[in-house]
Amino acid sequence: MKRLRIYIITLCCLCYMACAEDKEIGEIAPLSPDYTLPQGKSPADDRIVELHSQYGTYILYEYSQLDFVYGFSTSYSYLYTLPDPQYVGDMLDLLEKIWFQYYPQEFHKKYMPYKILLADSLILQQSGQLKLKYLNTGENVMTIGYCSDTLRKMSAATKLAFKNELHKQLWNIWTYSSMEFPDEFFKVSDYSSPASKDNTSENYARARGFIKNLSTVFNSEWSTASYLTDLKDYLKTDLYTFMLAMTTRTSEAWATDIAYPLVKKKYDILQEYFLEKYNINLKQIGDATYE
Repeated sequence: MKRLRIYIITLCCLCYMACAEDKEIGEIAPLSPDYTLPQGKSPADDRIVELHSQYGTYILYEYSQLDFVYGFSTSYSYLYTLPDPQYVGDMLDLLEKIWFQYYPQEFHKKYMPYKILLADSLILQQSGQLKLKYLNTGENVMTIGYCSDTLRKMSAATKLAFKNELHKQLWNIWTYSSMEFPDEFFKVSDYSSPASKDNTSENYARARGFIKNLSTVFNSEWSTASYLTDLKDYLKTDLYTFMLAMTTRTSEAWATDIAYPLVKKKYDILQEYFLEKYNINLKQIGDATYE
């Protein structure tokens, strides 16, 4: 009995302490932020805080292995090294030139990844080989490499290649997201059957309004694939093919394809739509040059 009384007294004390610490009913403690800014080791910390204030994204140069892998596909394996914080400002300068300047603030607030991880080197392990990569994108997250002294001696050609790879991955995500695109685009081409590679045929892909897909996933005349019975299931492939080309090919590179009326019509639809709806000049992105 004595032991039982001790148990009861102890239980009552615990209940009293718990009740004493309870907050008022209905009061919910605020959630703490996922990350703390500034991280405190870079001369560019103030710029990172300002970008977070503008766009709501976290740009991080210190993070854990869990941060690095979370949100990315497990199909590929990446290695990384953390950057020297002194080069973060140089990376922000590059991103301003190849990314930030082309899109308005409201667009960035809605579509910029929740977190951007900066890396000195980003290495893809694939088929027993190691490949240095510009960036990798995942579900609302992006890792960007080359945050090192390389930025201070980067050639114009490398900056352009960086810009093209960045937009290729961004539009691969955005095209398949909930972003709105013009219905008129999908009313130009006939999607009822595959096109032809024969440029003398009336069924030639360009004559039908289809262009070559330049991504590493397809890198082909996708609309002519023999395994396709029709193209209705590939509307987004057609759209992504155009979005990729419009943000990575110059007007000069477009000249041959755009000579075909249906290709030009689809090009013009997208160019005018994004200017009007989002204030984004796709042609300007494609024509970008760097020093």
